[in-house]
Amino acid sequence: MRKRNKWATIILLFIFVTAGLAQTEDIQQLFRQGNALFSKGNYQQAIEVYQKIVDEGYESGELYYNLGNAYFKINQLGRARLFYERALRLMPDDEALRENLLILQTRLLDKIEKPPEFFLTVWWKNLLQLLPMNALAWLVVALFWFSVLSLSFHLYWKKQRKQQKGRALVIISLSLLFFASVLLTDKAYRFENEKYGVILKPTVTVYSEPRAESTEIFVIHEGLKVKILRKNNDWFEIKLEDGKTGWLPEKSLEII
Repeated sequence: MRKRNKWATIILLFIFVTAGLAQTEDIQQLFRQGNALFSKGNYQQAIEVYQKIVDEGYESGELYYNLGNAYFKINQLGRARLFYERALRLMPDDEALRENLLILQTRLLDKIEKPPEFFLTVWWKNLLQLLPMNALAWLVVALFWFSVLSLSFHLYWKKQRKQQKGRALVIISLSLLFFASVLLTDKAYRFENEKYGVILKPTVTVYSEPRAESTEIFVIHEGLKVKILRKNNDWFEIKLEDGKTGWLPEKSLEII
């Protein structure tokens, strides 16, 4: 009986692995097909192929980047911005992506001027954007073990009457661990609690309350990135980079 169960488990595992590999190959084939269509200038068809991959639950920086490029080619700036921003979360240091995003922003109707920030705040935000979540997590783990090793050396050097050298190493390692941990905690908090969206409608009116009968405050346009503060039924309260806030219908944007 145990033998039969063992072979059944092996067979099932083989089936799952084979099916997974076959599905991965199908996805790669679709991605290559989309790239070929894009190269030929068939941007709408390329979008449809790339979207099939997204609908299967797969995501990657390259996939979102190519989708953004395809939408940009057919002048759908809202969706182009949406996928560029999604790609930026997965590959924040990609220069070509950042350049394309800057080019897209020059073509948007809304030019929101961001108020000046304290230089340390700007530096901290840039550092958060530069380091992906998984890289920060691995850095914290590495620094934790480095701190443990430093403490071990400190205890050893203490016996050898070299306390000053060991103490300095422990202080440095713990300081680096604390700094990296704060970075990781802040990034995780922002990832879980800060939501952004991209306006997909050509023109959207922003209201003072979550109802169309309330006062119209201002108008924004396709492609603008906004911060989502909260949701009330089918309405989002949003905030612009210049500090303006208001309510708009949920269908006006898509969350990044």
